[in-house]
Amino acid sequence: MSLILRIARALALGLRTSKAPTGFTSLSKVHVAVVFIDADESGSEKLVGEMAAYFAEKKIRVEIFALTADRKHPEIKGAHIMGPRNLTLIGRPRHNKRTPIVELGEELFLNLAPEGAFTAEYCAARSKALFKVGRASGPKNIYNLFVSSEGHSAADVFAQISGVLDTVK
Repeated sequence: MSLILRIARALALGLRTSKAPTGFTSLSKVHVAVVFIDADESGSEKLVGEMAAYFAEKKIRVEIFALTADRKHPEIKGAHIMGPRNLTLIGRPRHNKRTPIVELGEELFLNLAPEGAFTAEYCAARSKALFKVGRASGPKNIYNLFVSSEGHSAADVFAQISGVLDTVK
């Protein structure tokens, strides 16, 4: 990655970080959740179905965004594909008619994208969610709960996170 791109991304994270207070929140206070996953990871279709069923059981509206580097990635039922067409040169979501709106007034932000996915990190930093959960810790300490995922798939990580979310009161 070029030096200019790294500087632009650092500036974007620094200037756009939400100042809203965050902390552990029970699922009873959550009405909307936003989840980022890697569309290129094997089993992503099944994972989207599991997440949709989990949040539907809890009566929480969920919006799932699947990140991919492929311009012609096939659709994943129940997820919005975020490919190069939907992103700016530095990796921020575009603001146009084709790009789904990421900021939905969510109370829970869940990042299951792999480490180094700038788009997910940027959206997490910008989110005003009450509770933020991440798979990779960033330099800005964006997340309230960090789950290490080395050697585990996103489905395994989601199973761990959902177990923790169920116990938070």
